[in-house]
Amino acid sequence: MYANGILVGSAELMPADPPMGSASGPFYPNDDYKEIQPIIREHHLYDGTLGKVNEQKLREARDRIDALRLSVITEDGEALDPSNGFDIVDFSGELDEDPYELEVLGLPFEIYDRLFPLAWQEYDDGFKGKEQD
Repeated sequence: MYANGILVGSAELMPADPPMGSASGPFYPNDDYKEIQPIIREHHLYDGTLGKVNEQKLREARDRIDALRLSVITEDGEALDPSNGFDIVDFSGELDEDPYELEVLGLPFEIYDRLFPLAWQEYDDGFKGKEQD
């Protein structure tokens, strides 16, 4: 994960929702993450997660996050460009264990299928199991 071209951490992405092209996993911030952490955490104050929803302040917080030009590059050097962007979930002020997560939202089918080749099979198997219940 990069912010304005500076490495701020890494993540172990796993398939989350194949039809939506979503993946998520633990995020491991490095020391440079501290520079953007207040901007990331501010978003949680206004989206209803840690405080009351405030649409105006939420838009302003989202604009500040957009200005960070967040990007993710895979170990193979491929830049991911999901249609709905990236979210860093940061509950470091509230949780002692596993307070960070990275969400990738809206990967194109071809890329999702290449990164997570078993995801669709597991997804289909999950529905087949529910049909038998």
